[in-house]
Amino acid sequence: MSIEKLLKEWNGGVLRGAKKALADKLGVPDTSVSHWIAKRAKPSEKHITKMARLFGVSEEEVKDSFEKSDASLESSSEVMFIPVLGISSATDEKFILEELESYLPINKSSKKQFAVRVEGNCMVDPEDPQNSIYHGNYIIVDPESDSTDGDVVLARIDGEYSTIKRYFPKGNIVKLIPDNPKYDPIIEETGKVEIIGKVINVYRPIKKKKERI
Repeated sequence: MSIEKLLKEWNGGVLRGAKKALADKLGVPDTSVSHWIAKRAKPSEKHITKMARLFGVSEEEVKDSFEKSDASLESSSEVMFIPVLGISSATDEKFILEELESYLPINKSSKKQFAVRVEGNCMVDPEDPQNSIYHGNYIIVDPESDSTDGDVVLARIDGEYSTIKRYFPKGNIVKLIPDNPKYDPIIEETGKVEIIGKVINVYRPIKKKKERI
């Protein structure tokens, strides 16, 4: 059984809010539980034991739940499904929900890659529309790729809010610069900025339109 199913059953059949409730029970930050579910980190033996007691299952079942995904959402073909872990704002700072919304059928080179739905247009460059990131796009994030000057990153500010910007570290300061000159950069001390991952690709769903008359 997947960890998502265990959480839903434990929380009365509802996934929303279950991660925070679990984090409170375990005495860990909400982000730790999110990283476990997203397969970006693994819980310790101590936390596995506590979860087994909470869920009323064996420790082996808890361990397996962090390894397996819902079979109905996986594919044995060459296309691997990238999990969509919520939304992030390119314009305003917005919390990353990190609740599994859906999957995108996109080839990926790492199991830890994930997608985030974009809100806002601060990464729309009027001089380079082809390489812009638009509202409603999905960014593909690789938490294992190194981020250097000029890369687009998904960053968390003060451990709580997220944004999508170009990354420019300057000593003890991090500058997060939008591609759209209408919007202001974010400048913070290094310790307040967590680079969640490098944006390696953009997925643009094709929308249905009415016939042009």
